[in-house]
Amino acid sequence: MTSAAQRALHAIDTHDESVRAWTHVDRDALQSAAAHPLHNGQPLNGVVTAVKDIIATADMPTEYGSAIYRGHRPVADAPVVLLLKQAGALIAGKTATAEFAFLGSGPTRNPHRLTHTPGGSSMGSAAAVAAGMADLALGTQTAGSIIRPASFCGVIGFKPTFGLVSTVGVKAVAPSCDTVGWFVRDPTLLTQVWAAVLGASAPPPSPKSIRFGVLRTRDWNFADDVSRTAVLDASQRLRQLGHNTRELQLENVVAETGRAQKVIMMYEALRSLLWEYTVHADLIGGASLAALDAATELTTADYQEALAAVETARCCINDLFEDADVIITPAAIGEAPLGHSSTGDPMFARAWTQLGVPTAAVPWTTGPHGLPVAVQLIARPNHDATLISAVQYLAEIGPNSSEQPASSAH
Repeated sequence: MTSAAQRALHAIDTHDESVRAWTHVDRDALQSAAAHPLHNGQPLNGVVTAVKDIIATADMPTEYGSAIYRGHRPVADAPVVLLLKQAGALIAGKTATAEFAFLGSGPTRNPHRLTHTPGGSSMGSAAAVAAGMADLALGTQTAGSIIRPASFCGVIGFKPTFGLVSTVGVKAVAPSCDTVGWFVRDPTLLTQVWAAVLGASAPPPSPKSIRFGVLRTRDWNFADDVSRTAVLDASQRLRQLGHNTRELQLENVVAETGRAQKVIMMYEALRSLLWEYTVHADLIGGASLAALDAATELTTADYQEALAAVETARCCINDLFEDADVIITPAAIGEAPLGHSSTGDPMFARAWTQLGVPTAAVPWTTGPHGLPVAVQLIARPNHDATLISAVQYLAEIGPNSSEQPASSAH
């Protein structure tokens, strides 16, 4: 029987020269695990795991996608990495990120079609899982950096409630919304990872008890037909199975929060990256440098106004979830765009990230160019177990999301 490590090594050797998902591969660890698989009863025993290269690893480089940190080696693992190791996960290497997980396109290509972006900033993690080079990959989200690449690459992306997963050892961009999450192909892995990282042991609720709702925010018409249709189709499928999915309304507050998130992210990013910006500006990529230049124009008053808008929206969250436990919205505008100069627009994830609610992307359909399109699921804060149950349910009733892409075939 082929081990997970053997399958991952084969996929890396076959695909990564073209996909470019990895910045560092621990081939010794993979080869050792392939030759001598361990069966120690740990929940993540042998699960091949990739770590986004803004998350500290003591035994591998952590370069933050930046020339400034070339060869940098932290002295300790980030807690989230250590917890996965303690649960038996095999840390296979580091995956490509946009510079500082902020802006820029990075080197990675979409494994479904190399001419298209995989999304960002967690592009390497999403692509590695999509191409079968890892079973699990850690990513981070400050605006839409888990949800969007998950949709573009056709994998499940999960962003927990803000603050539940430690960001110690993670390069800060905007501390008020930076969140560690993960990508998988197999939805059953979500519960094991959740238990390993949070110590949570209670089983997720039955999907039959979950109330679903559809939310058409003010940005709804910016989505392509395929993204809107995916949301409506998922809703119809649930109704066919006996769920009374409701149309929800909270348009203005969510839209305002999305705009506020841009101000908050830029204001905080300038301060998080102040040393890099003031001492090593010559080594920062053009997209990041231009954004940081623009952020110098933001005032404390601008920031406080944006924070106030978010607080107003947070006060309305309970109202939004009065008639639904899980909300369905578009995950992205549509399919992964052609080209690599942009990683796509995170408009459908921004507000939810800033509000700190748990969200997930579940592959649902393919677009007119044959590329994956997901729906986004959203739950109220600290109801992550409900969201996990909903993700697993939609993955079961919808199209098969565990099928690996024909990497490099197009």
